[in-house]
Amino acid sequence: MEFDTVLSLRKSARSYTGEAVSEKEIHALIHAAEESSVGHHNDKGYALVVVRDPEVLKRISTEGGERVGKPHMIYEAPLLILICRTKDVMETLEGFDAGIIAEHIHLKASDLGLSSIILFGFIRLLGKDADYLKMLHLPEGVSPILAVAVGHSPLDGKKRKEDRHFTVIER
Repeated sequence: MEFDTVLSLRKSARSYTGEAVSEKEIHALIHAAEESSVGHHNDKGYALVVVRDPEVLKRISTEGGERVGKPHMIYEAPLLILICRTKDVMETLEGFDAGIIAEHIHLKASDLGLSSIILFGFIRLLGKDADYLKMLHLPEGVSPILAVAVGHSPLDGKKRKEDRHFTVIER
C-alpha cells in the first residue's frame, strides 16, 4: 500500500467486530514494532506482550469498570499489544520510545487493513497491582507503558476526515 494511503487510513478505532487477527498479521505487527527506533539502540529496555486471551482482555474491561467506572477500556478489541519497560529501560526516553513503537504498530495495522487505537488510560488508571497484570505472569521488572488494541472494525478501509490542520511556522 502507498505510504500516503496508509497515513490517510490511520485513525483510532473504538469499535471492533470481534473477528480474530491472524497469526500472519500479528507477526507483521510485531515486525513493524521491532523496526522502530529506540533511543541509544536500547532494545533491551522494552518487551512486547501479545494478549489475545479472551479472559485477560475481559478482565481488563471488567477491572476498568469496577475500579474506575469506565468499562470497555479496550473497546472489545480481540488483540492487545502491550509495550512494556524492562529493568534496562532508560526512564528519560521510555515515553518517547513507547510512542514510536506504538505508532509503528498503528501504521502497520492500517497497512494490513486493520484498525487500532493507542491506549494509556487503563494502564495509568488500574496501576501496577492490577489483576490483569497478575494474569499475564510478566517477568520481574516488566511493566506496561502503552498498549495498542488491534482488530477488524467497521472503520477498516475508510479514510480519516481531512480536518486536521496544524499551525505551521516557518522561519
